[in-house]
Amino acid sequence: MKDFMAKKSAGFYFTIVATILFIVGTVMYTSVMYTNTVVFVMLALAIIWEVLVIVLSGKFGDKAFFNWTPVIGAVLAAAAAVWGAELMVNQIGYVIAGLDEMGTIMSFIYYEVVMVVTLLVCIICSFLKQTKDN
Repeated sequence: MKDFMAKKSAGFYFTIVATILFIVGTVMYTSVMYTNTVVFVMLALAIIWEVLVIVLSGKFGDKAFFNWTPVIGAVLAAAAAVWGAELMVNQIGYVIAGLDEMGTIMSFIYYEVVMVVTLLVCIICSFLKQTKDN
């Protein structure tokens, strides 16, 4: 384990942070007023993908084809953020028109903030290597 962690670079740790943020985003999305099953599927795929990247970084972390894997996490984060907003558009309009209170969309806003931060972390991961050069 010590040898495994000694070979890791900053990209590996950003991948761990992205995985944690995907889990937090999934938990936060359960409290949104209107949810979409597709978003839950994308978030689950993102969590599984990030865990696979973490596990397989020991074997493939120094290979060129493995360096593009964080991009898939970024695509899933962006898709989950956009698809998550699809059902909340009317609710946002109600709040803007004064027909509903801001509290009805606050959990959605928090979810979107977490997903944007996750997207940024995944983008940072895509520029960093998973393992140190030997």
